[in-house]
Amino acid sequence: MERWLLLLLLFAVGLLQARAQPDSKGFISIDCGIPPKTRYVDNDTKISYAADDGFTDGGSNHNVSPEYIDPLLSPRYYNVRAFPDGGRRNCYTLRSLVAGSKYLIRATFMYGNYDGLSKLPVFGLYIGVNFWTTVNITSPIETEVKEAIVMVPDDFVQVCLINTGSGMPFISGLDLRPLENRLYPQI
Repeated sequence: MERWLLLLLLFAVGLLQARAQPDSKGFISIDCGIPPKTRYVDNDTKISYAADDGFTDGGSNHNVSPEYIDPLLSPRYYNVRAFPDGGRRNCYTLRSLVAGSKYLIRATFMYGNYDGLSKLPVFGLYIGVNFWTTVNITSPIETEVKEAIVMVPDDFVQVCLINTGSGMPFISGLDLRPLENRLYPQI
């Protein structure tokens, strides 16, 4: 019985890891807030996007209010993952990276009054334990994009949303792109 339980556990961990793998180009492209275990290919960019359930274990999925849906806007902004119950710190873990390599990390946000409160939040964004930037949402329809170039010390990196007491943290999308080591020599 223990052997079967161990095999089942290893299989489940393997499935979780497989969902969280970079694609053949080394890209990780996450559409935050879409239904678990779903994927799609963007018609314009041909980039494959995955649900975020393999990258974080907190938060809840929400759709933006219908009045903020714009056909010219990427579908990635039609939904969010919000973190109402997770305490101050909620993280995404991006795995299967190459330690010592450089990556571009991009986080995207559009509030779209997903919670029906019309309260524009301000919250912190961290890479691991290091402060990255403050996300200050000033309009329900404007998209906010934050980018950083990092050298990862291990085979994973965490992107964390920090509740600062000024509204609930949320995220629309998260991307990771490998960079050639010759680029950005100061990093």
